[in-house]
This record gives sequence, C-alpha cells and structure tokens, in this order.
Amino acid sequence: MEFMKKYLLIIAALFSLTSCLDNKLDESFKDINEVKRWENIEESYSVYAGEEIVLAPQVVLTIDSLNPELEFEWYVGTELVSTEPTYTFMSNNIGTHNVTFCPIDKKSGMHFNKLIRISVQSQYETGWMVLSEEGNKSILSIVMGKKEETEDKVEYLNYIGVRKDIYPLHNDGQSLGSGPRKLVEHYVQDDYATIPGEIMVLQQDQPLELHGFSMEREVFVSDEFLVGIPSNFNVVDATQSASGGYLLNADGTILYKKNYDLEAYHVGTYSDLPLFDGKKFKSITPSIYPQTPYLLALDEENTLYGIWEKESRPTGDFYYNAELAPFFTEESDVDMSLFQNIEGKVIGSGFHHSDSYVTIINQNGKYLMNNYQTYPSGSRGNRSVKILESRIHEMSASMFTDFVDMAVLPYRDYMLIASGNTLYFHEYYRDNFKEGVVKTFDHKITSIAFKDFNPYRHEANAHVAVGLENGDLYIFEIDDDDMTKTTPLFETHDLGKIVDVIFKYSSWGDVKYGYF
Repeated sequence: MEFMKKYLLIIAALFSLTSCLDNKLDESFKDINEVKRWENIEESYSVYAGEEIVLAPQVVLTIDSLNPELEFEWYVGTELVSTEPTYTFMSNNIGTHNVTFCPIDKKSGMHFNKLIRISVQSQYETGWMVLSEEGNKSILSIVMGKKEETEDKVEYLNYIGVRKDIYPLHNDGQSLGSGPRKLVEHYVQDDYATIPGEIMVLQQDQPLELHGFSMEREVFVSDEFLVGIPSNFNVVDATQSASGGYLLNADGTILYKKNYDLEAYHVGTYSDLPLFDGKKFKSITPSIYPQTPYLLALDEENTLYGIWEKESRPTGDFYYNAELAPFFTEESDVDMSLFQNIEGKVIGSGFHHSDSYVTIINQNGKYLMNNYQTYPSGSRGNRSVKILESRIHEMSASMFTDFVDMAVLPYRDYMLIASGNTLYFHEYYRDNFKEGVVKTFDHKITSIAFKDFNPYRHEANAHVAVGLENGDLYIFEIDDDDMTKTTPLFETHDLGKIVDVIFKYSSWGDVKYGYF
C-alpha cells in the first residue's frame, strides 16, 4: 500500500512538471517576436550604373513594435556590407543584385530577412537613339529608358531624360564624324547572350561601331577589312545576321564579313571583293527571326532575292558563305511580276512575321501593297525562296505625296507611313485594310521608329518615335483599337536636323520575343 502511494505521488509529480513545462513552453512561444510588416521598402528597384539609392526600411514587429531593441546587418549577395539601420547601394556592375536587410531582435537573437532585388542597368541600355546633323557634323543622342514595375508587378518602360551629343563624353572629347546617314543595332544572336548589342553609325566620314553600354568606339568599319578597303567604299546601309555582316555600298555592291565566333564581335573581316561578282542592289531588308535564314534584297533590275547564308555557323569557306536565292512559286494565283523585274518603283519593304514581308510598289501613281509569305527551299548550292501566298491591295496615293519613311509593326498588323509632316497608318493583315492619319506635326518628318511589344508577353500598346527636320522628337503610344488615338510619353527639342531614329533593344532576346 505504501509502495502504491509512492507510485501515485511520482505520477502526480510528473503530470505537474509536464503541465508546468507546457505552460512555460506556451509562454515562450507566445513571447517570440515576429515581423508584422515591412515599411518604406520595395521588393525591387531599378537604377543606372553608378547611381546611388538609399535603402531605409522599417520593420514593425509583433512585440515592442514602437521601440524594438534591434541590431542590423546588410548583405549584398553573401557579403556583409553594413551594420547600420540604412544602407546606400551603388554599383557599376550591370545586372541584378540581391541585397538582404537583416534586423536582429537583441532580446531573443531572432534574425529577420528582407530580400531586395536591385537591377543595375547602363544609362544607355535601352531607349531611343537619335542621329542628327548640325553643320554637317554627326550628333548622337539618346532618350534614356528605364525598365520599371508597378505595384502590381506589371513591367513598363519609363522615359526619364535625354542626353545630347554623347559620343565625345565617352571618347576623349573626339567628334563622331560628319555626313550622318543611318543607325544600325546588331546583336549576338543568342537568347541567353549577356553581351549588349552594338551600334553601327553610318556616315560619309568613317562609319564606326560603338559599345552598346559605354558608347565607346569599338572599331572603325574600315579597319575590319582583310586586305584594305575597296576604292569605292561608301556605305549607305548595313545589316548583321547570325554569322555574317553586310554593307550596302553607294554603288549597289554588297560587301560581306563572316563572323568566326557567334558569341563575340569583330572576330571576322570583310572581303574587299563584293558578293555575287559585283551584282548591284538597291536595298537589303533583314528579318529578326532566326528561323528565316535569308535577307530580302532588291537588285537594280527590281527583282527580289533572298541572300542566304550557306551555314548557320561559320565555316572555313570565307568568300562564298552567302548565296543568292531566287524567288519562285507553285501557286497559280501568285503574280510573279510583283517579284521579278517589278514594274514601277519599289518604295520599301519590311518583315512582319517569320518569312513574311510587305513590299510597297508605285506603278504610275498607283500604290500596291504586296503582302507575301515565303518559305526556304532547296539545298546548299541551289537555294531558293518559295512564295506560298501573295495578297495585293491598292493603297491611297495621298499617303505618298511626299513620302519619307515606312515601318511595319510585326505584332500590330499595321504599318506606319510618313509623308511630309503627316504620319499615317495602314493595316496590312486584316481584310478591311483600314487606313487613316495618326498625327500631324508642325514640321517635316525625317525619320520614324517603333518599339513593338509582344502582346502575349506584355499588355502594352506600341511605342512610336517621330523625328522632325527642325530637331524635335516626339514619343507616344498608339491605341491598338483606334490608331488615330495617341498618348504622349516624352518629347525633346533642339537635337539638330534629325536624320535617323531607332529603338535601342540591347539584346537579341528583347528583339526576338518583343520584350521590354
């Protein structure tokens, strides 16, 4: 009986101890501090290289929310960079940086972490580049764009300022050159490439290429020839492909360079011998789509060809890495007279979908839009371009009374036409072919450009830039549902006589997929 009493007393004591422990544990858990909310801090920021941003977050805890006893740690990546309540971030390294704010509860030793992503971009990474002329002097300017997010995580492009005549700032005060003609951006054609696109400046004086982020001169184009430049070297247009570069000379000949490294620039040289035995061309039109293995070219006899690169990757065959591919069709309703020995004047061409182009032809004051889909055909040494479909539509002649420029927007199913001081639109893909006036300006238009967002990736209307003869530049958004409605985004003035405007994408992925 005595043993049983002792046994019961031990059990009771154990129950009492367990109850006390439970109560203490409950109290302990109740006393643990937690984050109630973060204040004065965003999930992400976007800054330019060299630009400072002061981070001064506040943490509200569940206990001692008014006067918490805290210590602080700041990490960039895994490196401890500060133990102060605030941190000033600055970096010249382009890319996304992970910054962690770590307040520490001194009472409990609990650490709380807040991850902040900071995107550092070059001030020249994206935006609108403008080539203009002042006293025959070439001037390069940029409207800077910054990629930002709304509170709902919707990306958008914000234009924040303009920098005029930027070349001397980054090239020891030297002038860019004279006789400005055109801007061309080209890229390492790899979806994951981190090398920025380069800017080729075409001008009467030495054409040259600039680094896409620093705007420092990379090379004079004349220095990239194997055995010296041709005596008639005078470049009026240029384009780059995955494995080669093309220069259209003023005399109509095309000079070719093969790239020996697809993930770098300036590792190939131009031949002084023109392609195709010196055959002459009026224009070359590239496609952004890698599955289109040819450029569109119009020869001096008004016949369209594809300039086909024999290999998707460079080979040892330097001089003959490009092949001239004639157009043909097996469709009875395709009018080949609109492709070969075309009657009249070809106003211009532009791509809009993979292997698909629009060409506008003036036949004695009658303006025809030829919208055609093609397909690569043949094998190496016997390449051709097959026409699958051709749709012809007559456009209003009034849009071409003082024709200046045209642009085909691949994601919007309409093109823009600049004539005099008026910007027009014309649908090329819809059956009703609606057309009309987008905007009229006070001075003559000299150049138009666009940034067309992929609607499957971004819910954004196209952005358009219009450069004027008097040096004004207007950037606006065109309403998808009513192209006569526009929303102003940015304007700047006194840029000199504007010669050319382009949107600067900086990377092949942005171009190919219609990213910001």
